[in-house]
Amino acid sequence: MTGDWVSIDFETANYWPGSICSVGMTAVVAGEIRDRFSTLVDPPGDGGFAAYNTSIHGITAQMVDGAPAWPAALDQILDFADGRPLVAHNAAFDFGALREACTKTAVKWPELRYACSLVVARQTWRLLAYRLPFVAEAAGVSMTGPHHDAQADADTAARVMLAAMAEHGTNELDDLLRKLQIRYGQLYPDSGSWSNCRRRVQEKRPPIPTANSNADPEGPLHGRHVCITGTLNSLSRADAQQRLADVGAQATAGVSRKTDILVVGTADPTRFAPGMALSGKHRKAQELLDAGHEIEVVSETDLLELLSLSAASAVGPEALQRAHALSPTEAATRHANLCAEIDDHRFRYYVKDAPVISDVAFDQLVIERRALEKAHPSLRR
Repeated sequence: MTGDWVSIDFETANYWPGSICSVGMTAVVAGEIRDRFSTLVDPPGDGGFAAYNTSIHGITAQMVDGAPAWPAALDQILDFADGRPLVAHNAAFDFGALREACTKTAVKWPELRYACSLVVARQTWRLLAYRLPFVAEAAGVSMTGPHHDAQADADTAARVMLAAMAEHGTNELDDLLRKLQIRYGQLYPDSGSWSNCRRRVQEKRPPIPTANSNADPEGPLHGRHVCITGTLNSLSRADAQQRLADVGAQATAGVSRKTDILVVGTADPTRFAPGMALSGKHRKAQELLDAGHEIEVVSETDLLELLSLSAASAVGPEALQRAHALSPTEAATRHANLCAEIDDHRFRYYVKDAPVISDVAFDQLVIERRALEKAHPSLRR
């Protein structure tokens, strides 16, 4: 069994990670996919199924009726794993989900070690985004089913890791992690602690770059002070800070009265719960807002759109002239339609991985909305 490992993926019924409703597992033996195991899970707790989660993976409460509860499902998972190390894409979430499910059902954590194909991918391919479909494309492997199907994602993560091994000239998981200076994540049931899979070498953070004084003053980020909290999935924090500087914005390490925008990335997965704790930066932003300071909280997706628009003079005189030609009522109607189209594209792109319009067409929608907001300031959100 030396060198063998198992890829795993969990889907959750609700925002809190302990609500596991599906699991998929793929065994890799001697460098080849040999066996699979999957099951629906009747999730612990009474949180129910969130509509958003169901829209992602398609699993409903009716579908898990009669499925094994978490303790029985965990036994099946451990039997299939048979002591082999596990691999997951964004393992911090999956094993945070496992810990939380155990805690909610009063089950002792199992002793496990695991690797993360996302951490490996960041050291193997240079990409704009590291969500599983994009990593699979870079690795030259096909998704074996729809994204967010637990078994398909487990299969794909396994194929990605095998592709990474080939890329780095290794045949064993241990050798791959050793070569990339990545340590296993582990659960320690006796002490109730854990460590996440991550690189052993922690690079020194570069200094925050200074805003480009020659950037386009019409850009929506020009002159703004921007702070980032949490983890960005599309680019590193250093890259985001450099792109902000390039368009004339000043990135900051913390939230202060100078801060105009707080970008909220992915929080620690163990915090995903109703009433979850906010980061210290988020709490500080709320305090400043309550005190009358103008500060806006935006998502990573919003940041990427703002960076794209700031990279050039996006709103030309013709677009602005067309916007001014509309009456307030016409502008409001058009603005509402644009917002709906933009949100629909975001959902199809980031959740369904099936956009129906091109990136160029999407940029035009965002530019038209910005022109309307410049011509009719009351439409600004």
